[in-house]
Amino acid sequence: MTNTYNAKQLQILDKGKDLFWKYGFKRVSIEEICREAGVSKMTFYKYFPNKTELAKAIMDEIFEEGLVKIRHIGDEHKTTETTLKKIMNMKFEGSLGISDEFIRDLYAHPEGSMKQYIEDRTVEVFNEAVLLYERGKKDGWVRKDLNIPFMIHFTRKSIAVISNEETPPYFTNPQEMIMELTSLFIYGIAPPK
Repeated sequence: MTNTYNAKQLQILDKGKDLFWKYGFKRVSIEEICREAGVSKMTFYKYFPNKTELAKAIMDEIFEEGLVKIRHIGDEHKTTETTLKKIMNMKFEGSLGISDEFIRDLYAHPEGSMKQYIEDRTVEVFNEAVLLYERGKKDGWVRKDLNIPFMIHFTRKSIAVISNEETPPYFTNPQEMIMELTSLFIYGIAPPK
């Protein structure tokens, strides 16, 4: 975690993340989080006013780690193949342990302030991706004629595919689904090198 948290907060954040990843946001109760973290509800409320704010704190860490990784990938000046493999690896690591319920809760059916929060953070990540691909054009690992605004539009639309209830049956788990979409996006139907 990149923010400064004390041991109790870290326990709550870690167990909250584990439970959200496994069961989704909506199905997990504060009582379950407290039980798994070994803290009282009073301790939970001392640090987080509600479950939504806990989820936002967890997601802040995920988004911040992703932004740092995207910037790092852009700083490396590698070949197209190496850069794309790093992006694939980042997606793979980021999707570990995520459940279908979690994806649907956050992207297909977000509630209240979570909807705006997810939208704002997603825009932030896409803006960083635009910078990465613009830099890639200059460095030569992205083709010069790539229409980056369309690529971002296409990527945003793919979130609807991932969170659609008709999609999961094609895959054994959400990680496989995310990786297939990423591979399709990066390599098309050509085999990866």
